[in-house]
Amino acid sequence: MFVHGHAAHAHWWDFIAPAVSEGYDVVAIDLSGSGDSDHRDSYSAGLFAKEIVGCIEDARLASPVVVGHSFGGSMTRIAAHLYPNKIKGIVIVDSVIPSQAGPRTPPPTPRSKTRYYPNLTEAKRRFRLRPPQPCDNDFILDHIAAHSVLETEQGYRFKLDSAVFAKMQVTEQFPPASDMITAMKMPVGFIYGVKSRFFTPEIVAELSMVVDERLTRSVPDAYHHVFLDQPLLFIERLKELLKLMTVVRRHRW
Repeated sequence: MFVHGHAAHAHWWDFIAPAVSEGYDVVAIDLSGSGDSDHRDSYSAGLFAKEIVGCIEDARLASPVVVGHSFGGSMTRIAAHLYPNKIKGIVIVDSVIPSQAGPRTPPPTPRSKTRYYPNLTEAKRRFRLRPPQPCDNDFILDHIAAHSVLETEQGYRFKLDSAVFAKMQVTEQFPPASDMITAMKMPVGFIYGVKSRFFTPEIVAELSMVVDERLTRSVPDAYHHVFLDQPLLFIERLKELLKLMTVVRRHRW
């Protein structure tokens, strides 16, 4: 099961999912507030975790491995923490693993009104990766940009609830991310981009103290949006982890 990052949606995985469909049932979720899912009055980490597990149950996935990117990686980690009996393994993709749980101050609600664009071409021109980074695969960006907007009577608008982070509520206190992972009995894989701003050599060194190095993969010439930058290498790394994690599940880590 694939879980997108913030401001993304299920179609970000369209160039990845078919490559792992042989031997696996594959699904991708639109978390609420993103893609074709509805917006909510409030969100929380626990709610997103519940959505992930709800999708697993609805799709009737057996022994699911959940692959989450960025913010989706954090929500995947929390889902595995809250529902360990529902998930057999996780792969976190370029998502930070802080060693301390710090206080969170939600950003202010965006003041800007919904913007409408006269046609799909103009709407797609407004699409940007966040955080900003180069990406040479224009055909992928064009595809996900087209699925990021909705045609309405007023014109095209972005589907995303831009106030997701402003609406995030703290409903539970969780342990630090690193503690969550080290306490997990399921296998935890990790993939990061060598050029990612979030994974400097120092942070990668710290990562080895949390995630087993045998289940850690780097992708050269990839930034934060690893699977958009190097989809073929990402697929290769992911397949390696999925194969290894199957063995790990069979012979407890």
